[in-house]
Amino acid sequence: MPISRLLMSSKSICTLMVIFLITFPYASSAHEVPKPSFTLGGMVIIDNAFDILEGSGVTIDDNDTVANFTVSYYISPSLAFEGGVISGHEVSASLPSNDSGTLHGKSYSTSGALTITSKNDTSYLFGVKYSPPTRGALSVYGKAGLLFWDAEFIVGGSGTLTYNGSTYNSKTFLQVDGSDPYIGIGMSYEIRKNTSFAFDYITPASTNAINGVALDISGFSASWLRKF
Repeated sequence: MPISRLLMSSKSICTLMVIFLITFPYASSAHEVPKPSFTLGGMVIIDNAFDILEGSGVTIDDNDTVANFTVSYYISPSLAFEGGVISGHEVSASLPSNDSGTLHGKSYSTSGALTITSKNDTSYLFGVKYSPPTRGALSVYGKAGLLFWDAEFIVGGSGTLTYNGSTYNSKTFLQVDGSDPYIGIGMSYEIRKNTSFAFDYITPASTNAINGVALDISGFSASWLRKF
């Protein structure tokens, strides 16, 4: 892992720890603190991994629908730790024969039509969630933390891809993993006691390229929220 990325991750983790240490002594009594909760729902992921390839004869599929699950544990009426899982997503770009350009900072060319696919494994997130005091059934909140991800780039089809001086056909040509800070906002609406619908948006707050790959996604989710 590059030193700059390690320092960024370390600073983010330290920030979360500082928030915990500052907030914990002032946490309200147990009956005032919201119950732990979980959400289960679906998320539309928009992944801009192949936007740089846009051009004549290129077809890009930049979105996928995945499942997401989160658990929140409140340490005060407004602040909670949140952990979650986002199932893997997949986006692709179909390239014509004799195409060339740059992808992830490295040159490429095609011999024959082919499809490049980005397969992202299950991602994990851990952070904090802040909910300002509200009245009524509608609540709003913000969140921030670290998102851990893993991406594999695969070439398929009858053509051959030349990438960074090496040739590939129906195989993985690049695989990277990393972690990035994320931010998000959301709202929930209580439909009955301890049960709500939640709508969230998350995106990386900043990214550092790993082997030329920088995570550039947006996630829009609708979930069932249950306190327990």
